[in-house]
Amino acid sequence: METKRYSPLASVLLQAWLPVSLIVLWFVASASSTSVFWPPLTEILGSLGDWAASGALWSDALFSFGNYFLALLLSLVGGVAIGLTIGLMPRVGQVLDPYLDFFRSLPTVVFVPIIILALGIGREPKVFLIVIACIWPILLNTIVGVRSIQSSIFEASNAYRIPLRLQITKVVLVGALPQIAVGVRLAITIGIVMLVVSEMFGATEGVGYFILQGGQRFQLASAWAGTLTIGVIGWVFTALYAFAEHRLLRWHHQQDTGTTTRTRAGARA
Repeated sequence: METKRYSPLASVLLQAWLPVSLIVLWFVASASSTSVFWPPLTEILGSLGDWAASGALWSDALFSFGNYFLALLLSLVGGVAIGLTIGLMPRVGQVLDPYLDFFRSLPTVVFVPIIILALGIGREPKVFLIVIACIWPILLNTIVGVRSIQSSIFEASNAYRIPLRLQITKVVLVGALPQIAVGVRLAITIGIVMLVVSEMFGATEGVGYFILQGGQRFQLASAWAGTLTIGVIGWVFTALYAFAEHRLLRWHHQQDTGTTTRTRAGARA
């Protein structure tokens, strides 16, 4: 069965109708709300506007997502480098696999108070906490991606005496790239969660700090405004990454489509 293609406008409408409907439903359902815990959507948007008008929104977002992108970059570099090393050295992998399973099973949240006490309340502990949360999906998916490359590819590379540096960059990294992309996609979401959590302990600025202050002062509209801001920004990041991933791995998707087409043709034959 072939996938039906829609025009750009139809695709946007197809994806937008549900969130728009939910927002309208939220607006109508909360319009007459007098609950402190569930304020009307208009009040939440008003708090968001006040936050933006004061300039604090932009400084908080700059602090939070500056830490986030720095940590994501460090996680990508470290996770891919360590993952390639372990994936290319099976004996090292056999030794380290139990330790990797142990450390990745530890919830990162438990390290938050320890890291804050050890490193203080500045930028460094926030970045470090996001790194130790984001590096695992990238590292483990890199290892899986390297190990999934067929041994015949390595044999052909060795037969042609391709230098190790070129084997890593042109063969191994490219072959593991689809799986690495999956790890990065997971890290984007995990990083945003850890971003908020890390700023709720010993912080003086940031979006997570704003949400915490709203809750502690019983300004629930402000807390909801910060939560919605994080959700919208996270959705935008995920959508942009999905677009970039599709462009970067177009060859992989085309290969999958070709394989599926040939399989269906063979089944009909």
